[in-house]
Amino acid sequence: MPTPDKKYLQNAHEYFHVLNITLYLLIAGPLVLFCVAYLQYEGQGGLKSTHRFSALHIALLVGTAISVFFAFRRYRRAMLLVEPNWSFRRKLRYFYQQIRQMYIWFMTSNALVALGLYLTGEQLFAGLYAIVLVVFSLHRPTPRRVVRDLKLTKAEGVRLMSEQPYNEEVSKNSEQATEEKDV
Repeated sequence: MPTPDKKYLQNAHEYFHVLNITLYLLIAGPLVLFCVAYLQYEGQGGLKSTHRFSALHIALLVGTAISVFFAFRRYRRAMLLVEPNWSFRRKLRYFYQQIRQMYIWFMTSNALVALGLYLTGEQLFAGLYAIVLVVFSLHRPTPRRVVRDLKLTKAEGVRLMSEQPYNEEVSKNSEQATEEKDV
């Protein structure tokens, strides 16, 4: 996983590149386990139907639900702590840290479902994996999500997507220029 150094705060390309690489790396781990399990059971004649729930089923389903719930809850609470007076770079750094934590919880839910498929070979876990993967992808980092979740000003939103470096001196000048245009 990429380390949170200053390089990812250089410009929009670098920032979104690191966000997306983090997302893809956290998806990849459980995906490997899922593919191994799926191919193993396909070679044995296909996935089985779930006829009754065992303690294993319940534990994995509850663990998955708790992971997804905790990811959303923690992320939403963290986004409420963003202060408007924070610097632009501090907001971006904070977003990266919080979205990464949310993805780790999503990865945990994916891993639990993939483990369920590996241990049982049932269609239930294949379907649930697809659902959790969709949830994961719906919350991928987009410019719109960053602007909305951090409550960036219009000037910061423009700056977020500009090719200009994200250094503080440039930001204050560009924010003043954007505010003057708006007035």
